[in-house]
Amino acid sequence: MKRITIRDVAREAGVSVTLVSFVMNAKRDKDGKLDCPVNAETAKRVLKVAQELGYKRNFAAASLRSGKSNTIAVIPNDISNKFFAGISRCIEEMAHKKGYTVFFASSEENAEQLASAIDAVTAHNVDGIIVAPCTGGEEAIRKALDAKVPVVLLDRDVETLQGVGKVLLDDEAAGRMSTQLLLDKGLQKVEMISYTLGISSLSERESGYRKAMMDRDFYGNAKVHYTTYGKAEADVEAIIRDAMERGVEAFFLPTYSLSATVLSVMKKLHLRTPEDLAIVGFDESDIYSLYTTTVTHIVQPLRELGEKSVEILIGMIQGNPPESIILKPEIIYGGSTDINK
Repeated sequence: MKRITIRDVAREAGVSVTLVSFVMNAKRDKDGKLDCPVNAETAKRVLKVAQELGYKRNFAAASLRSGKSNTIAVIPNDISNKFFAGISRCIEEMAHKKGYTVFFASSEENAEQLASAIDAVTAHNVDGIIVAPCTGGEEAIRKALDAKVPVVLLDRDVETLQGVGKVLLDDEAAGRMSTQLLLDKGLQKVEMISYTLGISSLSERESGYRKAMMDRDFYGNAKVHYTTYGKAEADVEAIIRDAMERGVEAFFLPTYSLSATVLSVMKKLHLRTPEDLAIVGFDESDIYSLYTTTVTHIVQPLRELGEKSVEILIGMIQGNPPESIILKPEIIYGGSTDINK
């Protein structure tokens, strides 16, 4: 079957090849209208003819001509993770409004897999990358920067990297406000469960937890338990059993996956919240409202995180200097901290 070309569209629409090129390569403004120097009715006719003929734009050829592909890559640690799934959707929506297509890949918290993903997307001539860096991923990101590919760090910082954009949460504040809430309820034996990932977001949340405990003179009670990402359930059960024996009153859980795991284990052990253990979780989920007791949790501004990362990246693609933005967390109150002491 003959491949439909831009010349076929021009001939059928009765216009020049140049005019068709303007229409097919035009970006859309915030209202979805084509941003090109072509009469609106003519542009509409060209698009209709292109659709009827089954014309498909040759992105590779356009990229070679312009040096731009109008594509960006998004590389979280795990695209199925509820937080990154939500933020990826916001990124895709914003990128589409700006005229960009998005490629997705996951690092699975593995530096080699991150390097492979970055190699793959740079080979496809993406204009920029939004990445949640994993431990050991600095070299792969630096390789993209050396290739003059703009990079925005999302959710996680790498302080040694220069020339990157950053869109982060104030993670220390999130850890501090979660812990302070539990302490304000009259609890003293407040502990935390975290992952052995070595990433900035968790380190900062741990720092906020420890500072809150120190500020209230309960630092002697401060304890952070560690488990492995993706293999936490057995560890968490052992941690909770031990905590109950030691009289621990509450846990701060700095990720959605840990929050869900703890709630599941508590149900298995016939423990109630807040009667047996008070809980502050992280990120948004239906589970927090559907659980036997609603769960107090920290909310990250997903839409703002996603949209700002796209805006900064596109600005860098257009030659603007990188920006760094730190957003504030919000706390949603539930029954898991409804304690009177």
